[in-house]
Amino acid sequence: MKKFITILLGFVFLWNLEAFAQSFEATVNRNKIPEGETFLLTLELKGARTNSSPDLNLLNSDFTTYSVSNAFRTVIINGKAEQSQQWNLVLMPNKIGKLVIPALRIDNYETKPITIEVSPAGSEINASTGKTSPNKSNSNKFSLMGRVDNKNPFVQEQIIYTLKLTDRGGLQGEEPYFEGNENNDWIIKSLGAPEVNSQIINGQTIRELTFKYALFPQRSGKLIVPAAKFRGFYLTKESRNDPFGRFFNDDIFLGSFGMTDVFATKNPIFLSTKPIQIDVKPAIEETGKWWLPAQEVKLFAQFEPAKPDFKVGEAVTRTIYLQATGVIDSQLPEIQFEQTPGLKQYPEKPEIVMKVQNGQVVSTEKIANVYIPNQSGELTLPSINISWFNVHTNQMETAQIPEQKINVAGKSVSVPQKIQNASIAHSKTDFLPQGNDNENSPQKNIYILISAAFVLGMVLCFAIMKILTLKNKKETTSINPLKDIRLAANNKNLHKLRDALLLWAKNRFPEERIFSLSDIENLVKSQSFTCELEKLNEALYSNNSTNWNAELFLKVFEKINKSKIRKEQNDDLLPKLYK
Repeated sequence: MKKFITILLGFVFLWNLEAFAQSFEATVNRNKIPEGETFLLTLELKGARTNSSPDLNLLNSDFTTYSVSNAFRTVIINGKAEQSQQWNLVLMPNKIGKLVIPALRIDNYETKPITIEVSPAGSEINASTGKTSPNKSNSNKFSLMGRVDNKNPFVQEQIIYTLKLTDRGGLQGEEPYFEGNENNDWIIKSLGAPEVNSQIINGQTIRELTFKYALFPQRSGKLIVPAAKFRGFYLTKESRNDPFGRFFNDDIFLGSFGMTDVFATKNPIFLSTKPIQIDVKPAIEETGKWWLPAQEVKLFAQFEPAKPDFKVGEAVTRTIYLQATGVIDSQLPEIQFEQTPGLKQYPEKPEIVMKVQNGQVVSTEKIANVYIPNQSGELTLPSINISWFNVHTNQMETAQIPEQKINVAGKSVSVPQKIQNASIAHSKTDFLPQGNDNENSPQKNIYILISAAFVLGMVLCFAIMKILTLKNKKETTSINPLKDIRLAANNKNLHKLRDALLLWAKNRFPEERIFSLSDIENLVKSQSFTCELEKLNEALYSNNSTNWNAELFLKVFEKINKSKIRKEQNDDLLPKLYK
């Protein structure tokens, strides 16, 4: 009987031990967080298994959730395997001060609340008083600051936006991007690679990366400069993650072999600039004047050859160049050529290129105009005038190619009459048979046979082209990636959405090799669309589409789908003489 009671008590003890081992715990990687930085919240369910997910909606009021991932962990102690399930959340506080991570539930388990303290950017927390004070030692690891060179520009005037990223902790990531331009109030152009400066202060390496952008406001009134954001990570190495940590006190040995990153922890970080409000002045209205706010405008011409001989009926080409500094390509006006008696003009289609030169956006328009004189003597090439607004002097100015006198040699002739005479001569020579006009002449029969064969061949070619066109049209309309994208996004069928996006991209870029969403990012080159594709990737690999915003994705996608594909042109329009 005693033996039975002992065995029973043993089972009861083991059952209580197992029940005691079951828990749901919440931990953070740090409790004091500078404004604009993220932290890691880990939820761990020990000694139990579940198919449910924690209810994370309680976090939405005070925190922004950037990513959620889950994992299973098995630990073997004294030959016994213990399993746990983890959820890792990258969170950013939405406000400063003391914030509470509330108790989170899953099934019948609940975590304990956690208090964190968020300090303003550029400040530190005093350990004795618990209050924040200005950070004179710059102890915050990272910061992102933006400023503009002009808070009161004219509409469409270039503003230089300087973005400074300060790194005191080995920050890694891609170039910052802009958010908040949904109304297309701004045109934003990068001014090239960032300037990198490094210095060592008290043994710590501090890097400053300075990015510059040209911003062009597209309407007048009070506008907010779009927020610049940075998404990246930094590495930390903890001894509990480093199996060699107890043998080496630092990273000198491992660092020399490039082993530091193997045992390091990636800490995601998201930085954002403060809003900047500017007051945009409207354009100065002057009748018949094109609004071109620029820092400098050049207008000049070049003949081909440089010193042409003008003769009646012979063509001479003159190329016009318009170059504007601080102006994007779409702002350049169309160059007009005034007509003059005795001179026919045939302007070609203009070529426009936009480049970055000396930290400024420079746009150049090149247009060739063909002149054909139809009378001899002295003629006048009309002047060409371009009105523009000088943003330095705040005055309207005019760039001008003055009129030019030319001497035309040869006998005057009416161009229409000349063309008409040539047409009559051509018709007499080619279509009227010479000599015998008999209907049954062999020469005429040959003409008839050749004409019949030509007509028959044209009919056959037309029929074949029609069949191929209908076939291609049928194949194209049988697959509609746009419809599949919208349907899959609304239904949150992320795998089908990914496949439909790949098909859409292959149709849009038929000459490119596209195998992944990253390939689409590189081709589309849109910061907002790249951000949405990254969110889609995160939702795909975490198998959690709950927090994925289909409405925002479709809004950005529809804008990209309607935009025109613009190929980059590296040809310099300016002749070497004017470089």
